[in-house]
Parts: sequence; C-alpha cells; structure tokens
Amino acid sequence: MYKICDLHIHSKFSGGASKNIDIFKIASNCNIKGIQLVGTGDCLHPLWLNELKSNLIETSNGIFYTPKVPDVNFILQTEVEAIWKNHLKFKKAHFIILFPNFEKVEESIELFSQYGNLAKEGRPKIYNSPEKLIFSLKSIDKDIEIIPAHIFTPYFGLFGYISHFNTMEDALGTGINYINSIETGLSADPLMIRGISEFNKVSIISNSDSHSTNFHRLGREATIFDLNKLNYQNLIDSIKKNKIVKTYEFKPSQGKYYYDGHRSERHIDKKDYFCSPKLNIDICPFCKKKLTKGVLARVEELSDQKNPFKLNFQYIVPLLDLISIVLGGSEYDRGNISIYQKLIAQNCSEYAIWEGKSNFNGISEDLKEAICKIRKGKFWFIPGHDAVYGKLQFEDYNKN
Repeated sequence: MYKICDLHIHSKFSGGASKNIDIFKIASNCNIKGIQLVGTGDCLHPLWLNELKSNLIETSNGIFYTPKVPDVNFILQTEVEAIWKNHLKFKKAHFIILFPNFEKVEESIELFSQYGNLAKEGRPKIYNSPEKLIFSLKSIDKDIEIIPAHIFTPYFGLFGYISHFNTMEDALGTGINYINSIETGLSADPLMIRGISEFNKVSIISNSDSHSTNFHRLGREATIFDLNKLNYQNLIDSIKKNKIVKTYEFKPSQGKYYYDGHRSERHIDKKDYFCSPKLNIDICPFCKKKLTKGVLARVEELSDQKNPFKLNFQYIVPLLDLISIVLGGSEYDRGNISIYQKLIAQNCSEYAIWEGKSNFNGISEDLKEAICKIRKGKFWFIPGHDAVYGKLQFEDYNKN
C-alpha cells in the first residue's frame, strides 16, 4: 500500500509561518495535493498541542485523522534546533522528531523544558548536544525517531557550511547508532547524497518543511512508503529498513541554498551575485564580504564515491508555481488559484498529475506544454543562492 508522506511541516507558532494554519486547512490542502500522511508540525508547543488533541482522533497506533477530512492522516511531529558547544565553538542544527503517541510527546515536553522555552516558538531551541538529545529521547521511548533535517543547508544543516561536520560520529557521537535516516532539504537530492559514503547506511527522505498551507509550499517535496498497514511502527520500520519507494524532489538548483552567492538585498546597488563552487570564490566582488557557501559546495567537499545505489526519485515543480510562471502573476492571484483548482478537479490531485493524469480540458496550450516538460525533465533553473529560490527556465540549456 503506497502512501505519499510529508513528515516535516510547521504550525502557526513557528517563526516565519503563516498565522492561518490550522488542522483542517492542513488536511484539506494535503488532500488536494495528494498527500496521505502528514506531520503535525510543532507538537511540543503547548498551544498547538492543545489544538492537536482537540481536533485529531487516533485511527491506528500512532496515526491520527480529523473527521472533517478522513482521507488524510497525521503523525505527531516536530522540528527542534539543537544548540551546543563543540571544540569551543557553538553549533546549531535542526532535527525532525516523530512520536508514537501524545503520552510520549508530553514526557518529551517535560524533558526539553529543562533545556529551552517550548512556549516561545513552534520550533524550539534546545540547548543541549544532539548526542544527549538523542539518548534522552530514546530513554523515554525507543520508538521516538530522530532525523537530521535538511542536512546540507548552510545555517542549520548538520553537514552545512557553518556547522561543517564531516562525519556523523563527529556530529552525533554514539548517537549515530540511533540515526536511521536523513532529510535531503530543497537544495539537495538523493543523487548528491549517495555520492558520500558516510551516508551509505541510512535511508533518505524528502519533505516540504512547509511554513504555510499554501499549495506551492505544502507537499512540495515528499516520500512514498510501501506500508502493509498504516501505523506508526510500520512507518518507522520502513525508515529503518530503507523501504522507500521513491521521493519527489525539487531540482536542487531550485532550492534557496544551492550555489554560493549574495542576494541583491545585501548590496546598496541591489546587484545579485552567485557562482559555482568550482570557481573557488569566497569573497563577494561587490561588497568584499564572505559569500554564503551553498549546498553544492559542501557536497563536493564530502563526495568520495561513485553512487553505489539504485535510486528512484522524481523531479517536480509545485504546480501553482508553474502556473504563475507560465501565465504570469503570483501564486496568490485568484485567477491562478482558480486554474490550479480546475486542474485538481479534473485530475484528482496534484501528485496524480505528476504521475501522468492528463485531463487538461480548458487549459492553455502553454501550460499543458510546461507540465509535459516538467514530467520529461526538460527544464532547468538559474541556481538558487543565499535564501533566493532558483528561477525556472525551459530554453535549451546549451543556448544560454
């Protein structure tokens, strides 16, 4: 039984998140996207936890739903920011945590309250090392799952340019024995990760890390699991045993931290600068300050093998993004949202379209052609860098 899952999102209590997020909107928009299992986001936050308890019903062990949208299931999930000192330097990294039930969430709240203010933000800052964090959670319940999030992003990825760890053991100590999976993040994909032998023993998942319920954010990356029965233990076993059917991915160059660079807002004259790490440029030619080093730079530093794995992943572009690029306007324009909703009504869900459903009655030829090009992989991006998303291009790459 294949299930499309997005195991990393946020609530309205996280920094930079939409204040309109609620359980019903998450479930409704996941249903439209084709997401069948979604993380709750921020379940350690006391106010969000109250909303989860009030709106969710357990349907099988560790799996919940809201009666208003019964086809979408939830798993208790949060992201935390670990902050600790390593060799006299402060480090910061994000981790996804999955919980089997509300009881274990509450026990974890009691634990983490010693190390941070859980009521301050949906993604709490935990002032403890990842190794101690992992062992503390495993002492509460061995089935609590900890997953390093967006591992290469420069500021909060465990292997990003700022933390700059080179091995799992350096980063996590003996906690590595309890790490079964890592998350790609928007600026990396399984092909990049599998070129690094350090990650040979872990599975790879992809999620949206969405801070809103908007169609172009929620489920923009996802993972398909093959589950005999949908329950918490089966999902965790699939993560541990790498029983992953495939992932849906951004092309890494679409992500906000793919290339090295400085976004235009950093410069008085608003000039934008980015470059390939192959050029070995560390200093911005405009402002003479150090560039934000991207994901590709770190991957190239760590790569040490030809990919030994059979990979199954698919590049997609959020459909509402694609509509706004082709037809003009933004993802928030009513006209573009109306076209998106029409496509969904004709094809069941967004992921059904990426899997080949093609009922495009009343849709412009330009948009049809663009969807087909995405399916065939005939697209590329002016690379994202320094918190700026890449810009979609359909022209022949060799002509530019």
